[in-house]
Amino acid sequence: VYNDHVSQHSSTTCRREVVHHQFKRYPSEKRKNKRMRSFLYFGELKFLVGLDVETMKLLRVLDLGALRGPFASNGDLIHLRYLRFDGDSLRLFDIAAIISKLRFLQTLDASHLCPIYDTIDLRKLTSLRHVIGRFFGNLLIGDAANLQTLRSISSDSWSKLKHELLINLRDLFIYEMIRSVPVSWASLTKLRSLRVLKLETYGRNLSLELEEAVRSMDVISPSLESVTLVRITFEEDPMPFLQKMPRLEDLILENCDYSGGKMSISEQGFGRLRKLQIV
Repeated sequence: VYNDHVSQHSSTTCRREVVHHQFKRYPSEKRKNKRMRSFLYFGELKFLVGLDVETMKLLRVLDLGALRGPFASNGDLIHLRYLRFDGDSLRLFDIAAIISKLRFLQTLDASHLCPIYDTIDLRKLTSLRHVIGRFFGNLLIGDAANLQTLRSISSDSWSKLKHELLINLRDLFIYEMIRSVPVSWASLTKLRSLRVLKLETYGRNLSLELEEAVRSMDVISPSLESVTLVRITFEEDPMPFLQKMPRLEDLILENCDYSGGKMSISEQGFGRLRKLQIV
């Protein structure tokens, strides 16, 4: 752990390092630590010149935080399992090309508020379990049988996936941009393990009961426990549709619009619902 007062484990055999943004004396010899397994940088936006990730072939965890600096990979980081960075990093170096080479990556965390408009190609990353970030550009996903978390993906990118292959997906956030492909609820019914769903639009009209594939179903999305719908205009009362989800515990309608007057719930509807939030 490095700070301005004490520097511990200064030898190049240290496996795990943490650097705070105020520490300006990061030793030059540490930037080429071939035995490093985990590197964490945290604090404000700073440049760390000369961090030689290429030599850290045993690296398993790389948390760049808000770090801005040179970073490249020729595909040798085969042990890397966790990568986190802020969206601003994409403006400084081609991290999209770097990600596509990390074949055994399990967690990709770009959860900073900055949206990512670049095309992110994850088709070769078959071990991915968690993908987190505001991916406004194309998000290409191939064999995603291990994927558990996908937050978030555009409706355009979602429409191009083979939803029946996402057998372990549990947490999903889809957003619709203006003039984008609308989300089909029928595609969501194929996700047998889905527990948490968030769907955000820009005021698009949504008629849930008009979808032929789900209209006649007595039970819809039986694994869903939490549903959040944001900025959706309902053409009919959504409650008869939503109450067909037998395990639903949390239902949040945020900035949604419904001009049909009353919403009605049957006596047997929402048997497990604990939280209903309409804001």
